[in-house]
Amino acid sequence: MKSLSVDLPDNLAMAVESYVKAGLFNSEIDVLMAAISEFIRHNRIDLTEKFAIEDIEWTKKEANKVNESHSL
Repeated sequence: MKSLSVDLPDNLAMAVESYVKAGLFNSEIDVLMAAISEFIRHNRIDLTEKFAIEDIEWTKKEANKVNESHSL
């Protein structure tokens, strides 16, 4: 497991602390891990789509190179 040190703006730190005080999380670390996990889960589809588009564009360029070399 990797350790990270994070400096939060006061408003975010207060929000994290309030979740713990309300009993929604056991610790500040649990709040941050939940937030990061949710961010990654939410954006995974966007990243997959981005990589797929990049692969398609690369394939199209390579196909064009092949087609151009055959037409010469």
